[in-house]
Amino acid sequence: MRFPPIGIAPGFARRTRRQRSFRREIAMVCVAALSLACSPGGDGGRDEPGEGAPIASFTETQTTGLPGVAIQFNDTSTGEIGSYAWDFGTLGTSTDPNPMVVFPVVGTYSIGLTVTGTRGTSTVLKPALIEIAELPTAGFACVPTQGFAPLTVACTDNSSGGDESLLDFGDGSTSDQASLVHIYSDPGTYAVEQTVTSAGGVVQVSDTIEVHPFVLSASATTGSAPLESRFIADVGGLVGTSAWTVDRQLVGGTPIIVHTFNNPGTYEVEFVFAFITDPPEDSFAGVQSFEVVVGYGPASAAFTPKPSDGNGPLDVEMLDDSVGAIDKWEWDFGDGTTCVYPADPDPDSMVFTCDSSSPTHTYGRVGRYDVSLTVTGPSEDGNPSAILSTTNMVNAVTVYIADPSFESQTVGSAVSGAWTHLRPSDELESAQHIALSDAQQTDGGMPTEGSNWVVLDGLGTDGLTPTDLIENGIRQDLLMPADRPVLEFDYALLYSEAPIALVLDAVTATVSVGETTVEIPSARADVSSPYAGSSVVYPTRDGNDVRMTPTLTASINLADAFPGSTSDTLFTLTVRTGNLDDEFRSPLVYLDNFRFVESASVLAAKFSVDQDPLIAGQPATFSDESCLDPEAGLCSVPTSWRWDFDTQRLTNPPSASGSGEQNPSYAFPEAGTYDVRMVARLADLQSSESMLVTVIGAPMASFSFDIQLHPPPPSLARAIVTFTDESTADEIDKVASWSWDFGGWGTSLDEAPAPVEIGQAGPWAITLTVTTLSGQTDTVQMVVTVF
Repeated sequence: MRFPPIGIAPGFARRTRRQRSFRREIAMVCVAALSLACSPGGDGGRDEPGEGAPIASFTETQTTGLPGVAIQFNDTSTGEIGSYAWDFGTLGTSTDPNPMVVFPVVGTYSIGLTVTGTRGTSTVLKPALIEIAELPTAGFACVPTQGFAPLTVACTDNSSGGDESLLDFGDGSTSDQASLVHIYSDPGTYAVEQTVTSAGGVVQVSDTIEVHPFVLSASATTGSAPLESRFIADVGGLVGTSAWTVDRQLVGGTPIIVHTFNNPGTYEVEFVFAFITDPPEDSFAGVQSFEVVVGYGPASAAFTPKPSDGNGPLDVEMLDDSVGAIDKWEWDFGDGTTCVYPADPDPDSMVFTCDSSSPTHTYGRVGRYDVSLTVTGPSEDGNPSAILSTTNMVNAVTVYIADPSFESQTVGSAVSGAWTHLRPSDELESAQHIALSDAQQTDGGMPTEGSNWVVLDGLGTDGLTPTDLIENGIRQDLLMPADRPVLEFDYALLYSEAPIALVLDAVTATVSVGETTVEIPSARADVSSPYAGSSVVYPTRDGNDVRMTPTLTASINLADAFPGSTSDTLFTLTVRTGNLDDEFRSPLVYLDNFRFVESASVLAAKFSVDQDPLIAGQPATFSDESCLDPEAGLCSVPTSWRWDFDTQRLTNPPSASGSGEQNPSYAFPEAGTYDVRMVARLADLQSSESMLVTVIGAPMASFSFDIQLHPPPPSLARAIVTFTDESTADEIDKVASWSWDFGGWGTSLDEAPAPVEIGQAGPWAITLTVTTLSGQTDTVQMVVTVF
């Protein structure tokens, strides 16, 4: 007896264990059915059927499908056949030669056919022939979905219900693994497709992987210094954040840069690119590096002064930018000073040695300096003759003004150095212009920059020469920065009482170019100037007060004052002070912080006062309103203020008549009308505003009283007291109300209260409070004693 082989149904890659077990069971059934002949083709009957004996066989239209599929079975048996018996398992039987069967549910079905004729019976069984299943679910995830080549992608199979899952990466590679790592070597856009197969059918899904190029190139990676190379990063046109570094130092931030290697060495060039997306989890970055090898080239001198300009003493670092093989640097700083690096091997050499190839040199004088550098190195071909290279930079360093804040002066000594000490040729007494420090400072005002300033002594003049002409002060030549043409400085005048003469204690300043001299009006101050207090450092020789102005700012726009001047024009600044021949008088000037600033364009002085009316003896605050909203950009806040409260000419002058504060508080000593003036300064601009203010006297409560005693009854004192108001007030702010308190014997609101009867001996405190029309009050208390 032969048994049909257990075959694999067409179209299936693999079977389940249950299917293979089912086939073994069918085979056993065939062995047990000895009365039946089991053959591969459904060959029923005996081993050697006779002519005309039936041989069962059939075909089917399909062997797989979804639930509900209808399958047509067609009889292909041979021989003489009289009847058909189909066996569809759980789906029943049929005698139709060619039945159509619907398979409603998921499962595996064996199909059998028995044919019977006059010459015998034949049976064919096809085990597990029909497999009915649902459609599978496809799904996979690959990360990342974009990046730079070579791009490593990790993929995970998320499908379900399939017998087979195949992933096609779009680059000719496929895989049926559940999870795997795939590498895309070349840039491009790849369609990744998953095919999931089951008995129910085939399902496909796809995704896209973008692989961008990330290729670095350089126009030169080897050569002699200086080596210029063009670096190009090809990132496929992506727009993101780029960074080129050379030995971890940032040198560029775009995909294409040009960089020069000035010195020999091996350099690591690295490029980092970040592509940022929203959402950020789709962002990616790449980094690559390569080496650039730079050899020695011929010596070539170059340098950069840092800084190249400023006020003296100016420390300038000469940054050596020379390239090539160098073993000697020779510097000439243009002010008569030279140095060599490294030290000259000749022990008798008188050449000064630099501390490095990039030395720092200090320029103490005003001027423009040409600096030169000569470098020496060996020849490239080993020839013993040295290669010299020299570069000369014209006007490499500019010093505009020297020692502008007097920080280089010796405290307590006469002004020297860049500042020329001026003394009148016909001096009557030696005038000393000396440097001071904040350790000695007890007057207000100075210093304004650093710890030192100077004081100019006005002694020694005869009083016959105007102050702006006498040679008594200090002087210096200076240059003007092209972008900061305004010269500013701070000062304060210390003066004694005005003499009865036309020449007054004063300070003046002038600027000269050749024969042209221009006075700085804002630098003029004299005994008519308001003062902020008295000097405690410099009283007069007889001990009287020396008045001191607030710290004031003077300025001049040199470009406007001297049309046609240039950055090469040498200006001469002179500050002078002088006085009459008076042994008790010692006018002085504090000076500090000479500086250059930009020119200003708009300034309009304006101020207000916080009280109305102003009361004598009570502080009032004056507020600068020249620029109330500087953030709007329509105005700028002034940098200095000069307040004159118009009180210095009073019969009994107060301790201060002016201020240099922005928003000063001031108490007028007595009633009257005052012309308050504010002068605001901003660079070369000056604007003034004045306001007539009326100051009224404060009320003063006062009263008198008269006592009339009466014969007292036994053990009782009795007095009648009459009170008379004697209070005073300003004419425009008269007393409007009175409040009397008679010490327990009553009260009154009358100006002239009725007589008060005091019925007991003793001292009694009587209080009167008066109130003016403006609400000002004053209170007085007196004691009335009854015996």
